[in-house]
Amino acid sequence: MWDNIVTLSEDKQQVVARLPSGTVADASFDHRLLSVALDTLGVSDYFLFEEEVLRFVTLAKEGKGEAYEGILIAEVRDTSVVVELSADEMLATIVVTGPYSGKVLRGSDIIYCLAQAYITKGINKLALRKVLMMSTKLKPGEIFTQPVAKGTLPVRGQDAKFQALVEDITRQVLKPRNKDAGKIDMRDLGETITVGINEPLMKRIPATKGTAGFTVRGRIIPPIPGKDCLIKPGKGTYISPDDPNLLLAASPGLPIIKERSIEVDDALCVSNVDVSTGHIKFKGNVFVSGNIEPGMIVKATGGVTVGGFIESAEVQAQADIKVAKGIIGHTTKEGDPKSCKVISKGSITASYAQNAELQAANDIRLGVHSMSNDIRCGNNLTVMDTMKKHGTLSGGEAKVGGKVECVFLGVEGDTATKIHSFARYDGYRQKIAELKESYKHAQEQTMSVIRKELEFKRRPKSERSEEQALAIQQKREQNDQAIEKNKSQLDRLEAEFETHLAECTVEVHEKVYTRVTIQFGDETVTTKRTHGGSIFSFNQYEILCSSKMKQEDLAL
Repeated sequence: MWDNIVTLSEDKQQVVARLPSGTVADASFDHRLLSVALDTLGVSDYFLFEEEVLRFVTLAKEGKGEAYEGILIAEVRDTSVVVELSADEMLATIVVTGPYSGKVLRGSDIIYCLAQAYITKGINKLALRKVLMMSTKLKPGEIFTQPVAKGTLPVRGQDAKFQALVEDITRQVLKPRNKDAGKIDMRDLGETITVGINEPLMKRIPATKGTAGFTVRGRIIPPIPGKDCLIKPGKGTYISPDDPNLLLAASPGLPIIKERSIEVDDALCVSNVDVSTGHIKFKGNVFVSGNIEPGMIVKATGGVTVGGFIESAEVQAQADIKVAKGIIGHTTKEGDPKSCKVISKGSITASYAQNAELQAANDIRLGVHSMSNDIRCGNNLTVMDTMKKHGTLSGGEAKVGGKVECVFLGVEGDTATKIHSFARYDGYRQKIAELKESYKHAQEQTMSVIRKELEFKRRPKSERSEEQALAIQQKREQNDQAIEKNKSQLDRLEAEFETHLAECTVEVHEKVYTRVTIQFGDETVTTKRTHGGSIFSFNQYEILCSSKMKQEDLAL
């Protein structure tokens, strides 16, 4: 029956279903034999309006006039091409739909489509050729998707850099003197590094602006400029009058390299600290080329640099403490104080430490291992060499204000290891709670002033004075300022807290052993099996452990 119903338009672009006059469709009439009729007509590849076919069948069964007038049920369609743009306009993708007996895609069609979508930047010509080639192989209605244009993200500017022009005394003690054997000979450290007056010490490389990016529509994305800061003259130094980026020595002495400055100090230099020198208390920096022997005390208002070991001694410094070899204490009974104590208001750096008490206001960095130490660290604790191959943190307890990073955490056997990360968590929470309470109080005060203002305005004008109105206005302005100040402080502190919460993790690159306890705030977890490389983090509700190999949570 369909053979007598479907007809091709004169231009052969459309197929119309029309019930011949006088023909009546019975109840069994349906669309199942339509495909045979379309094949006979040679239009099986035309785009079929399936809903229109069903509508025609219904109308034909009901004998409606529209079925005798004709309904369009199929047509020729050319290859279609559209551009899809990502929300950030950084990626443009072409979507091609295969033709229904229509025209194939041409290069000009693609160019026109890109122009209509205002795609002007980051266009990949090879991708366009691929679109053109693949479009010829598409079956009717088959879809091919290809990214064809990609924006460029801006490149952040480089931060200002500070390049020391003198050798670092801490690196001097680590430099092998016997190059053939490749070993450190602590008996031959060479001459102590000194500088003369007006000698160049450090130069500043200014920050760069960065490189702008662009979207595929040509919108420029400005870069974030590098963080810039000026070179800082320190003790015994001054900035060159001819070059504001050059630091010179104002007096001869021992150069101490800082973050963006150098200090020239009359440091105390000794070969060893032992019974022959006695305890040392020095206003300045102390440079020990050898060891600090058991029972000795060294206190300095500057930094302390040790070329050998600190063994069962007490060392305190207002600045950094740097130890070329190790910090060693003797084994003590549980609950007894450690025999070796190293305390710094800056950072502590050493190759390794064991059975010692370490306290640093800033970072603690150990290259090989930390074994059975009591550690208090204001910022980050790192137990790892530069190649991230060695670095074991095992035994003892570490309370760390920032992030903990090591290669191995814990040890095989029955030794317990405890890590309290982001130790500032409770302090942040308390400050945030106090600011919220203060903000709430300021809001209540404002509402009180508003009520007084409404009461004031209800009075007859004869009972209202300008002084009273001015006092109410001033009180309201004061409260508004207090609310704004509290809100600003609260927003800033919450943002800072969220940043630290995300950054202050416990990251282990190779293996986590059993009996390792991780603490964030009041929450603790203890490992009951050995894990591979893992990252422990805290979301304020629970401690999460994710694998460094796979992005999945691990069962502890």
